[in-house]
Amino acid sequence: MAAHSTSLAFGLARGLLTASGLGLAACTTLPRLEAPPLADAATPLGIAAPIRLGNLDSETFALQARETTKGVRKAADGSIDILALSGGGGGGAFGAGLMVGLSKAGLRPRYEMVTGVSTGSMIAPFVFLGPEWDDELAEAYGGKATDGMLKSRGIGVLFEPSVFRGEPLAELIDRFITDDLIEAVAKEAATGRVLLVATTNLDREETEYWNMGALAQLGGETAHNLFRTVLAASSSVPGVFPPVMIAVEQDGVTYQEMHVDGGATTPFFVAPDLAMVTGFTPQSLRGAHVQVVINGQVSTAQRSTKNNAIDIAARSFSAAMNHLARVALLQTEAFAARNSMTFAFTAIPDSVVFGGSLALDEPDMKAMFEYGMRCGEHGEVWMTPAKALEQAERDEAARMAPQPTPQARCPMPAATVQDETAK
Repeated sequence: MAAHSTSLAFGLARGLLTASGLGLAACTTLPRLEAPPLADAATPLGIAAPIRLGNLDSETFALQARETTKGVRKAADGSIDILALSGGGGGGAFGAGLMVGLSKAGLRPRYEMVTGVSTGSMIAPFVFLGPEWDDELAEAYGGKATDGMLKSRGIGVLFEPSVFRGEPLAELIDRFITDDLIEAVAKEAATGRVLLVATTNLDREETEYWNMGALAQLGGETAHNLFRTVLAASSSVPGVFPPVMIAVEQDGVTYQEMHVDGGATTPFFVAPDLAMVTGFTPQSLRGAHVQVVINGQVSTAQRSTKNNAIDIAARSFSAAMNHLARVALLQTEAFAARNSMTFAFTAIPDSVVFGGSLALDEPDMKAMFEYGMRCGEHGEVWMTPAKALEQAERDEAARMAPQPTPQARCPMPAATVQDETAK
């Protein structure tokens, strides 16, 4: 999950340290089928069409990339707009509110391509379908739907692969990712628009990219169930929620792949890592407008770290995730510049009180959703890495105390927005 908060790391550290202290968790292995011998040759059970791409599958990437980008160009409504949504757990309320606010202000484009990781993968289908689905997005992220979602296993954590139960997440997905939604995604994908989400294949320790539009177009119960399964996998933070097993077939033999949160390997993505490494230049996407929503913070306000194992582990983990998100932003900015694209991003400022990835209770989610919506309605959203650095320096100079979300400043303050408009 991109921009993991200290609360997520704290919860993981506490659960794992407790289990290891009792010496039991490491001894428990639940049964599963073997992983396929050749991952690139395996296909999801009952799905013959190519609907996913492995991070090391350069040959398939070369074949699919040009065809996909041509479809995006065909679907364009005068401009090509690409949106990437990061992970962040409870921080997804910020991104969801932001999209609803932009809709209200008439500032939200029709995105030809939407990608999502973790909680971003849950938001992505609604954003892909447009403002007509904002009511459902608001219901999913407004607070009530996720309240009480973290159900501890208690002593069961010693014998299970996660601290919290997976059923509430599965129920949330079943409630909102309806057959009607999947069919609507299929209809839009048929025009050439693209919806992608990422999971992490733990058996390969690599990112897996899923073409959700192509999957939706297959129709039928098998495809619809896999659609929901992939979203569950993308949102299943390792150790917090149980991993998701995906049945695959190779040479007539059934295997299982273990998938978890896409954020374990990528905080967000505009294009697969292969595009970054190979220097892939999508001619059909040249001149596109790229926007990234970080559903969390990419830096945190300074505070004293307690001199104990849990706080040290938590803050170290948080620092690593924040750093990865910042590196990914710079890589994406370079990719956009190389392909004559504009680039902007947004994130929760470090001067804003943020409950963290595990703040899924109604008050926290509601406050973060309304904060994001307010910023979206005012258009105080998008910034470049350079502008973000300038703002961070101003905040540091002012030594701003963390602000409660209802009164907090937006990612791009009004004065800065006016300065950018004047240019």
